[in-house]
Amino acid sequence: MTIKDLLTLLRRHATLNNGVLAVALLIGLSLAWNTAEAIQRNFRYQQQADALSQYIAVQELENKSLALQNKYYQSPEYMELSARERLGKAAPGESVINLPPNTVKPAPETELQTQETPITARSNFAQWMFFLFGKKD
Repeated sequence: MTIKDLLTLLRRHATLNNGVLAVALLIGLSLAWNTAEAIQRNFRYQQQADALSQYIAVQELENKSLALQNKYYQSPEYMELSARERLGKAAPGESVINLPPNTVKPAPETELQTQETPITARSNFAQWMFFLFGKKD
């Protein structure tokens, strides 16, 4: 191709209609790209808002649980149980028996001896091959 052929080809295709069409196409692509970015950004914000609302719900439940626990610790039932346990007190008609601590002695002859199997570290590729095909390397 000569330069003259290139110029005639350029004159034939470089019209005002083609220029307007190219500009409209660039504007449309720009709008589509910005819309996709806005959707992605809004999705991330929604995920953050959901995570924060779940965190708030968990914290509210923990606060309610702690409030109930505090209410229990201030109740007369807890006071009585705590006094019985810590001070060795008994209700009228009851008697306190102190027992030695309960200990369990291991029986060395009856326990089964387990052998440890060595764990071999495989590469990521070998792990995938084993997962997909069940073959060892």
